Amino acid sequence: MIDQTDKIIKPEPQTYDLKEVIASNSQAIYRLCYRLTGNVEDAKDLTQEVFIRAYKGLDGFRGQSEIKTWLYRIAINLGSSWRKKEVFSSISLDEIPEPSAPDGQDSDKVRAVKKAVGELPYKQKMVFVMHQYEGFKHEEIAKITGRTEGSVKANYHQAVEKLKISLKDLI
Repeated sequence: MIDQTDKIIKPEPQTYDLKEVIASNSQAIYRLCYRLTGNVEDAKDLTQEVFIRAYKGLDGFRGQSEIKTWLYRIAINLGSSWRKKEVFSSISLDEIPEPSAPDGQDSDKVRAVKKAVGELPYKQKMVFVMHQYEGFKHEEIAKITGRTEGSVKANYHQAVEKLKISLKDLI
């Protein structure tokens, strides 16, 4: 006779509604892609590719992390590939829409910050954007990127130091 307490109960795999996943995460993924590429069209393309890859791999998603973390990981990997292949030319500030500022006071500052962030090396830019703009903690960024928390902190610190130098006239 088999004792019922000896059986391992495996939870049912979670199912995800792709429309819901896209609806609840598309803006955040787009923002990340935009900040990594600095270009509206490239960000749209990368965002679309993130969800295509997610659709293809959804059955293989093991649920060991939140789905949002998994999507960010896909976006980071795609952004890294985009950067390495240099498929697109360097960031053109003419293609970046200006945020609305009262009486245009901040437009020069905003452009200078965007330019400085866009010129950071990819790993530094990725960490800086995820921490500063997306609000991720260093530990979360490490999980998403598959790197150590120490290397994430080092990249963030290096990015901040480079931005201080680049933006010294604005500070």
